[in-house]
Amino acid sequence: MMTRRFALTAIAAAMFSGTAYAATTPLTGLQVLQQFNLVTLKDASSSQHVDGRSWIGGSLNGVQNSVFAGGTLSASDYAGLTVMGKDLKPGVASVNNVQINGGGAVVYGEIKNSNVNKGSSAIYGVSNNTSYNGEGSFYASLGANGGNQNQTKLGSVAANSIQAVNTAAANSTNFGTVLGSLSTSLRNAASTDSSVTFVGTRAFFDAKVVNGVAVFDLTDVQNKLFDYSQVKDFSFSLHGATSVILNSSVTSATIAGAFLDSAATNLGSSMLWNFYNATSLTIGNQFGGSILATGADLTDLQGSNIEGGVYVKNVLVQNSEIHTKLYSGILPVSAVPEPETYAMLLGGLGLMGFIARRRKQAAAR
Repeated sequence: MMTRRFALTAIAAAMFSGTAYAATTPLTGLQVLQQFNLVTLKDASSSQHVDGRSWIGGSLNGVQNSVFAGGTLSASDYAGLTVMGKDLKPGVASVNNVQINGGGAVVYGEIKNSNVNKGSSAIYGVSNNTSYNGEGSFYASLGANGGNQNQTKLGSVAANSIQAVNTAAANSTNFGTVLGSLSTSLRNAASTDSSVTFVGTRAFFDAKVVNGVAVFDLTDVQNKLFDYSQVKDFSFSLHGATSVILNSSVTSATIAGAFLDSAATNLGSSMLWNFYNATSLTIGNQFGGSILATGADLTDLQGSNIEGGVYVKNVLVQNSEIHTKLYSGILPVSAVPEPETYAMLLGGLGLMGFIARRRKQAAAR
């Protein structure tokens, strides 16, 4: 019910500009991994850089040098930064004290003390002390107060404009449902007998590959694996795997082991860590791979850059950079259509059959 009310509120905010936008096709779980470097279902607090595209369900608070949408952005209908402003306390801004360096922004609620340095934006609320620079235009439904307005200020959002496309995309996907379903599907993926063994304080990940995919079930080793007093280094032998899924049922963990041989940067785009039960995760060293933990609060300690995407409930603290290593692999499970999807499929097949019959009848005349 909360999700439904939120979606309707967001759409109503978009229509406040005087234009209703056609919804775009919702993203699949894999498409989210390929288009976004950070997704938080609720809030995020950052004192560092997040390269790539971000979608924030609640509020985004920057501290010191918070830079978003840096580097090269993958193809997408979404803005460089989307902040939905869900469930905010009175007086709390949706976006505070951040720089947006690419792709512009879509923000529901107030944006303040910030800079949009590249791209066009749609602010469904008030813009306070925020500058808009470079090529592009911006719209602020409740006005813009202060800041340098070096872009064209729009009085409305035109249909088919970049702001309209970004707005439609912002409201098109239920990220909680899509990423939650992906996590469950990965959890149920059969292990490929990939294993983790220990020698002293080093953990050796040995992949067994099936059609390019290796699946690790970490259940039996996770308590030791994520205990820095016992394991200080991670070593990976992937044997040609292009897609590596690491499933963990841990509820809380501090991950501080060092990724040896530049594995974090070299393998980050091929590894997906699925913490399907986690409520609290702390990253204490450079980390390689995407982190999927939709129920978790993430704390990222100083100097522990993440080489991969982050998809969590909240980012409580981000003191180091999240670099763009978008997941480039495939998934080891096939999407099974829901009953209503089967009905749509059968209906579509029936329609195709009807069209084919009509064409044959027309040709026979």
